[in-house]
Amino acid sequence: MTISSALSRLFSDPWERSITERPRQEPRLTTASSAQDVTATPTTSAAPMAALPAPAEPPAARYDMRNISPRNFADATHELYMDGTLNWNEFKMVGFPSELDPRYDETIGALIGDKANPDQPRDMLGQWEQRVDFEKRYNPNPDQVKTADSVLQKLTVLTQPPMRLSA
Repeated sequence: MTISSALSRLFSDPWERSITERPRQEPRLTTASSAQDVTATPTTSAAPMAALPAPAEPPAARYDMRNISPRNFADATHELYMDGTLNWNEFKMVGFPSELDPRYDETIGALIGDKANPDQPRDMLGQWEQRVDFEKRYNPNPDQVKTADSVLQKLTVLTQPPMRLSA
């Protein structure tokens, strides 16, 4: 040992000395004894690895607009109006399904040859998509088209499961 190396050891940090003097070891997934066992006998299986839990099922959507009766659809849109999701003009347009009209069988039902069945589930979002498409093609009033499109966007968002904002 030379004087310079003795002085450098004397004035160096003990933590640095312990780091440089120890050989680096790679992390192992199994213990040292089981690693030796695996190399000695290939038929022995390694210990199971720790795993993260399976991801939780995403929460259900607030409303199932693809399988809802006109009566329940009217209740849902009224609730959306009451909580402020739909404004009055949007609610007037979407909140009153025609099958809930007491004279449906005499008017629309007579024209299309169908009886009112307001408690039968159906794809109300699909019907609204057709309505918006019709409004875009044939309605010259841009405000009504804009309102119908806004309603469709809000109903589409409500049929999706809620987003988790925390990890």
